[in-house]
Amino acid sequence: MGPLPRGGGPVVLLVARSVRFASMADPAPDLLTLVRRAGTAVGDAPLLAVGDDVVTGRALQHRVEAAAAGLLAAGFQPGDRLAVLLHRCTDEAIAILAAAAAGGLAVPIHGKLKDDQVAHVLGDAEPFAVVASAVRLIALREPDRVLAGRRCWHVGTEPLPGGSAPFAALAGSAAALVPPAERQPAALLYTSGSTGKQKGIVQDHHNLALGAALVAGYLGLRPDDHLLALLPLSFDYGLNQLLSALHCGCRVTAADHLGTGELAQLLRRHRPTGLAGVPSLWHEVASGLAAGTLTAADGRSLRYVTNSGGALRTADAAVLRREWPHVQVFAMYGLTEAFRSAYLDPAEFDRCPESFGRPLPGVELLLVDPASGAVLHGPGTGELVHAGALVAHGYWRRPEDTARRFRPDPRGGGGTVVYSGDIVRRDADGRHWFVGRTDRLLKVQGHRVSPDEVAAAVAGMPGVGEVHVYGVDGGADGHRIVLVCTGDAGDAGLADRVRRQCRARLPSYMQPAVVRVLPALPHNQNGKVDEAALRASMGPCTDAT
Repeated sequence: MGPLPRGGGPVVLLVARSVRFASMADPAPDLLTLVRRAGTAVGDAPLLAVGDDVVTGRALQHRVEAAAAGLLAAGFQPGDRLAVLLHRCTDEAIAILAAAAAGGLAVPIHGKLKDDQVAHVLGDAEPFAVVASAVRLIALREPDRVLAGRRCWHVGTEPLPGGSAPFAALAGSAAALVPPAERQPAALLYTSGSTGKQKGIVQDHHNLALGAALVAGYLGLRPDDHLLALLPLSFDYGLNQLLSALHCGCRVTAADHLGTGELAQLLRRHRPTGLAGVPSLWHEVASGLAAGTLTAADGRSLRYVTNSGGALRTADAAVLRREWPHVQVFAMYGLTEAFRSAYLDPAEFDRCPESFGRPLPGVELLLVDPASGAVLHGPGTGELVHAGALVAHGYWRRPEDTARRFRPDPRGGGGTVVYSGDIVRRDADGRHWFVGRTDRLLKVQGHRVSPDEVAAAVAGMPGVGEVHVYGVDGGADGHRIVLVCTGDAGDAGLADRVRRQCRARLPSYMQPAVVRVLPALPHNQNGKVDEAALRASMGPCTDAT
């Protein structure tokens, strides 16, 4: 889509059907109202915590309103973007919510991104300002270059390179705030596609608040729940966890996760009732339970866990169910272009642990034959197409990409749907099962990874010629990334230099598991790399050399 107000283009609003809920309160119309409802409901009880920093419901509301009003006083206008480049802290949530409450778009930047990716997001989003911290900037090689010329506010006591003002000093009157319209864009969430660099996906207040209400509804969230949030807020799945907690007024503790030993400590200390994860986390948990790093007692407080970002491995699911039999397991599916799509009833999980179930209320999941474009009815296999509620506005400033993925409903009758690129099987009972992708997009530890972005990190290196990247099955982690380049096969240090370059320029989940140097790559009649022939020549790629 084209840029939003102050960016030079119209906003295209997509109409989603209205959904009513019998089992919970209606969703808030916007995120400012969501915060205010949570502040009133929770009051002086804890709502959000990171480490020893605990924020009550009333304090969260006050800080979001003050920061939002302060943004407006500083010249922030509807449609402006606020980039949030922070380590895990309560101000991360405050800044995201304040940007949306002020009528702008929050741009949360993943904590693992390096210089090139952060610079790309900032250049693409063109934010009004950046909220950052010296702690987060430690991960960058040249933070002064990445932030050069940008208006910045800092979290913490240390100013940023080039100068910055304290984010805490942003303050204004809540009376200056007008709740944004339901269809006003609220967040710009960056995610990788099958080619090129990350793309921003525009989500509005209605979809974010409705998605929170839907998930809170089927999880049965209550005010006495306590969620342990390990997923980044730049990930739609992680952001939904925060918003779902606000919807029901329950406590959420956010933390970084470094291993099963630390997870055990978090579980023992906080005694959460809910935990969200991706397949790689649940593989760690299953391995920890098998090794004794985690115990049955560590999961005693949990009422449920959720999985998304790929199918939970059957072996890992078996360990979870054996060691934590009282815990409900919700297998879920979503794509950032449509926020949340489906879940499997926990009562069916033991019989169908690899299914992600059926669509959410107000959502329709269509299967479309990739060859003919025909909609398939009943059991079948085709590309999954998300219709109905929660469809995003499109890609930020990428009209051609938007047109490819956000298309007219193939059944006719108007409306816009999202073609997911996922090949999915539907059984006779309406459950869905992931089969594969229609494109080259990789999934690693729940993250989308573009092979082209990995290849670009080493293109042009001395001694490196043609580069090709693909994925092989990596079990619970999703794909293992294989990088093959042409070069002098006798240069014993070239593969190590390629690895060092990747470590310097790519986040951890984009690191190749296998690096090979070949004198030449096979090509097809069109001059493109013949990936099938390359895979055959490479073998199973089980080593890391």
